[in-house]
Amino acid sequence: MSKFLTISPFLLIGQLESFVMKNALITKYLRIKVTSREFWVEIPKELGVYLDIKLSPKDWLEIQGTRETKGSMGIFKLKAETIKTLTRPQKACVMIMPEQASKKKILVCKQTRCWERGGKSLYQQIQAKLVDRSLMNQVEIRLTECLKQCKKGPNIVILPDEIQYNQVSVRQVDNLLEKYFT
Repeated sequence: MSKFLTISPFLLIGQLESFVMKNALITKYLRIKVTSREFWVEIPKELGVYLDIKLSPKDWLEIQGTRETKGSMGIFKLKAETIKTLTRPQKACVMIMPEQASKKKILVCKQTRCWERGGKSLYQQIQAKLVDRSLMNQVEIRLTECLKQCKKGPNIVILPDEIQYNQVSVRQVDNLLEKYFT
């Protein structure tokens, strides 16, 4: 797992255990029991005001939202987007959809110094090679502001790895695309 934040949708069906309040007025989290596990689901402010009136412990809920996973430890937060009360007891379950693969990006510095040192031809070469390799749907190329390495231009950054390359020549494009995008 990468060191970056990954977001994926989830569906949770379980019984309400209790509310975790903020300021004794607003519900901050719902404690939901799913089989033998307990999940804390963060509630947006808009939903938190109305939940106290409608729900009571042991109610069955269906919660949809997003799961944010940070870092390599696998620690995650569940944030609710919709909450439905179920009339009949359901089979408790948690479904976390696969992480949506974000489009990889190549940022090319467009500042004058980088552009004059070969940035323009580098940008055009990267575009051409992405088309040749049929990678235009998977890799986005963007012009960006100064990368603060003007004397070492042209400069590029490869995302999501955030790896910066300086003094990149047109001859290096094939190797970089091979290394990161195949």
